[in-house]
Amino acid sequence: MTKPFTTLDDVAQAAGMSRAQVSRALRGDPGVREETRKRISDIAAQLEYRPNLAARSLVFAQSSIVGLVLGDPNNSFHIQLAQAVDRELIKAGFDPVTSLRPVEQGCELQDIERLLRLRPAGVIMIGTPHTARTISEIADKLPCVYIGSKRIPHPRVTTVAVDDESGIRQAMEHLIGLGHRAIAHLGGGREASARERAKTYFTVMEEAQLEPLFVEGSHDATFGRRGVDVLFEGDRKPTAILASNDFIALGVLDRLKGMGLSVPGDVSVVGFDDIPSAANELFSLSTLKQDTVEQARVAVGALKVLLAGVNKPSRRLLMPVELILRRSTAAPVKS
Repeated sequence: MTKPFTTLDDVAQAAGMSRAQVSRALRGDPGVREETRKRISDIAAQLEYRPNLAARSLVFAQSSIVGLVLGDPNNSFHIQLAQAVDRELIKAGFDPVTSLRPVEQGCELQDIERLLRLRPAGVIMIGTPHTARTISEIADKLPCVYIGSKRIPHPRVTTVAVDDESGIRQAMEHLIGLGHRAIAHLGGGREASARERAKTYFTVMEEAQLEPLFVEGSHDATFGRRGVDVLFEGDRKPTAILASNDFIALGVLDRLKGMGLSVPGDVSVVGFDDIPSAANELFSLSTLKQDTVEQARVAVGALKVLLAGVNKPSRRLLMPVELILRRSTAAPVKS
């Protein structure tokens, strides 16, 4: 038989005190003597009492719950970032509730309703495919921090975005500096970050008076393999490939090896994100590093500002990226 949860009334009865007195002691009310607070805390621990967060938010009209919504639970970078945000929320005294449910087209309203039933203090969204309009509708109800490249013009939304333009410029300058001229870009499709990265690629190629080699796809390894096939079917063969993210880049490395081409001897490859696999000796992928710990710190700090009720216009906080050079890039072989 399942043991029922210990209630505040159970703790009060064991302590021989009123429910209100026990509640004040467990909340850390400064009006409660330290010896009384410790005695009640010890009793609560012995009875395995856990506060009901939902009930507390109803009584005190405030909540410690923060919704943490992932856009793609199959994306290891999103998982890595979510873990960092989760740790930062707990450190700040919040109780994160994480949603790993992929957003399905046409289900946005149900997702909003499911979130609001928790009565959270706010929400942090990581790269979700929700539209700007849907995110604004959530922000009408509670403060929202969006980690991603989307632009959300709402006063209760703070966006924490990586500096895609700076990152792509760093990678392109590195490749051009090595002597590459036939530089291809495998784009990530319609995602805001992918569009910004592709836009910067075209800009830099134009500035360098080079002819673009571009294939649009999606942020996964399958497209990376297919993109290589498309590039090498053409008349102009790339000597370097800049992928919109590391998953594409890993697919590129896999397909190049299958074709009997060496990296970086025949083709240099650069990714974006610096997922843990990128540093693997098998891949040794040069890539653009996003600092997940710093992004998490900034995101939670932004949420605290929103919760404090500071009236500010919609903010967009740009996070720097760092070019990490490994063994997948080198000067092109002279023919």
